[in-house]
Amino acid sequence: MPNVTFGIDHPVVTVRDLATVREQYKRLGFAPNPVGFHPWGTTLSLLMFKDNFIELISVDDASKFGTNAVDGFCYGRNVGKFLERVEGLGLVALHSKDARADHDLLTSRGLKSQGLIDFRRAMKKPDGSPDVAIVSLGLFLNETQRDVSNFICHQHRPELIWVPEWQQHPNGVNAVTAVTYVAEQPLELEQRYAAFYGDDRVVRRGAGFVADSGCGAIRVLSPDEAKAFYGDVPLPEWGGDNSPHGISITVATPRFSDLQALWQAGGVTSEKSSTGTLLVPPEQCGNVILEFESTT
Repeated sequence: MPNVTFGIDHPVVTVRDLATVREQYKRLGFAPNPVGFHPWGTTLSLLMFKDNFIELISVDDASKFGTNAVDGFCYGRNVGKFLERVEGLGLVALHSKDARADHDLLTSRGLKSQGLIDFRRAMKKPDGSPDVAIVSLGLFLNETQRDVSNFICHQHRPELIWVPEWQQHPNGVNAVTAVTYVAEQPLELEQRYAAFYGDDRVVRRGAGFVADSGCGAIRVLSPDEAKAFYGDVPLPEWGGDNSPHGISITVATPRFSDLQALWQAGGVTSEKSSTGTLLVPPEQCGNVILEFESTT
């Protein structure tokens, strides 16, 4: 079904070397779209699916930090500060078709916002012709647990983003179905996601909980639960910081049975999870675990 308000729009994998990580994702069977640039000095490439996508992002030109700043907040500088500490799942964007109305709704529910950003991004279409994507972001960064942060994303020209040619991946992946965090005290984050989705869509499970975004699940696990589920796959390195942070992105494919043969040709290693999904370690994915499940 089409993405809905506050559904998972795109997890943001923040890395220091975009070219290297982009090649890693190609070996995993993804077909990243052409590299683009934000006005505030970051560079990006997208892995597009039917209703959501994964964004790979890095810093290209720190001298542009400050462009499109709102009350002193600059998206590019925020990326740079994250990379001073670590790489990995730094933000998760949530879907919006009306950034201003949705921003007002979330602030009325008590979520603190850093403001709204409107920007244009020069890009090239699949035929090589130039065009301009127009985007509005509503920032909802978690100031006390900074690595569990979100923003709402409104693409004013979605036809320039959800391009059919960019959704054809050799591994068959067609959706992000979940993002997973680890937290020493998972229930401290419960009210944050209840503000986004309502109490009825946040369900406790074990020591943590699962929030139904309407387009994918947001899972929060305890460290023991994460170690039990991911088994021999090491969790992403977080520089000795035990604060809550993202550890995994789950994607779905109808070609699940073909994955290991595809990966063997690219030198990709994987492990099976306790539920039979396939897990690719963080060193092969920009310091995030990629979990592959079969489309049902």
